[in-house]
Parts: sequence; structure tokens; C-alpha cells
Amino acid sequence: MTTRIPYPDLSTITPRIREIVGAAPINVSRMMANASPSVVEGFRAMGVSFYNGTDLPADLREIGILRAGYVANSDYETWQHESIARSVGMTEAQIEAIKAGKAPAGVMNAAQEAVLTFADELVVKGTPSDAALAEVRKHLPDNQMLDLVLVTGYYMMVSRFLNTTGVERDTDRGPIDANFISKAAS
Repeated sequence: MTTRIPYPDLSTITPRIREIVGAAPINVSRMMANASPSVVEGFRAMGVSFYNGTDLPADLREIGILRAGYVANSDYETWQHESIARSVGMTEAQIEAIKAGKAPAGVMNAAQEAVLTFADELVVKGTPSDAALAEVRKHLPDNQMLDLVLVTGYYMMVSRFLNTTGVERDTDRGPIDANFISKAAS
């Protein structure tokens, strides 16, 4: 597969953007370097905040991210985040449940099930039902619930970006894990 938009010549971008790409030398970062420098900086800062600046548990974060990627049919996104989900302790059965949008009994705990329903409604319907919101609020304080809305929305945007530009899997390095993103922020 080739990209629909070419990756930029890294020698022609600003030193700061080269530094950002160098810290996370994966294809999504390379493609993002085509955007305006202030957009690249903001995109990176928001993305990193979901790994280094939130109280939202990692497994719940990955449920929102993966559900957004699956609904968007974003191969790159789901390939990367299935690996990240495994690195934070999620099982293959849980990942399959996220892909399906519904967990069989006993596969997820109550908080994970509530987050899956909430995230599914958020990405499919645009607005979660009152019942889904009430259920997720039983398990998450408001700051974490709002972080869940934002991370899910962010990765809906990322999935559209990846699909539009045709970003390819990082076959030369394989998928990343949660530590990669945290380290890339330093």
C-alpha cells in the first residue's frame, strides 16, 4: 500500500517538527509533519496528555481508542492500539469484544463494559444515551469520564486523518506499546 499523500521530506521541515518526529519516528508522526507547525505541536501535546496527564485508567482509555478505530475502519489505528491494549494488560477476548462493540458475559468487568457501551454510542450515534452516561458515571468521576470523551473523540479524528492520508503500518518496526508514547513525550 502506498500513502494517498506523500510523507514530507524531513529535511524541509522546521527543526522543532523534525525533533517531534524524531521522538516518535512512526508513520503517523511522519505524515503529521505535513501539517502546519502549530497544529503538529497541538496534536502532539493533546495526544501525549492522554498517556502522561490523565487519571483515566489505561484499559479504559484503550477501549475508547479502539472502539473509535474499529468504527472508522482504521487499520493503522487498530493495529497500533491492539498492541498498546495488550501492553496495558487487556486480553484477546477483551480486544475482540471492543471490535464487536459488545462483551460476552465475564469478558470485561463492570467499568469496562460501561465504557465500551458509552464509547460505542459516542462514536456510532454521536451522543451517548442518558443510560450509558449514567452507567459510566457510576464507575468514573467526572474528570475521567470527560477525558474518556476527549480521548475517544481525538482518536476518531486520528482515524479519519490516517484513513484520508493512507498512512501505512510501521512494518519496519512493528506496533508500539504504551511506554513508547510516554517516552516520546519526554
